[in-house]
Amino acid sequence: METKKNDYSVIIFFENEPKPKKWNYVHKLNGFVMFLNKEHSTWAYMNVYERRTGKYLKRFHKGNFIPPFI
Repeated sequence: METKKNDYSVIIFFENEPKPKKWNYVHKLNGFVMFLNKEHSTWAYMNVYERRTGKYLKRFHKGNFIPPFI
């Protein structure tokens, strides 16, 4: 079985900031969102990519359900 360890790259877009921020090596998306809510509470939505290939996977908006893995 293939491991899902740090499989995502995530680009976060903020409500009042023109420049998004990127995180590589994201493991569980729901845990990452808890970090965002605490440390970067003005985030609006995030785009999730496959870290190894750069393939776009999905967009999640703040306040919506976000699973640990896609």
